[in-house]
Amino acid sequence: MPLYLDEIWLKWDSFDRAQQVLSQFRSMATGQFPYPEGVTLKAGPWFSNEEAKIVLVLDIADHAKTFSAFGMALMHGLIERRRLAPIVELAAVDQLLNR
Repeated sequence: MPLYLDEIWLKWDSFDRAQQVLSQFRSMATGQFPYPEGVTLKAGPWFSNEEAKIVLVLDIADHAKTFSAFGMALMHGLIERRRLAPIVELAAVDQLLNR
C-alpha cells in the first residue's frame, strides 16, 4: 500500500474566493469526491491552522495518474501548489535498522 502525505495549498485572495475554493474540496472526506483512479483517502482531510492548506493521507497506486486532476485544479486557479511525499509506517524503519 503506497501511502503519500498530500499537502494542497489553496488559492484565495478574498473571503468570496475562499468560500468558492473550499466548496470544491469540501466533499474530500465523502464518497462524492472524484479522486483519480487508484486513489483512496486513508486519513483526513485536515485544514492547517497556519496556512490555506488541506492535508490528506492517500493510498495512490500510481501517482502519475493524479497529474491531470491537480493540473486542472492549478489551471482553474483553485490551488497554488501541491507537495506529495511518500510515507511509510515506522515499522519499516525498524526493519531497515535491524538488518
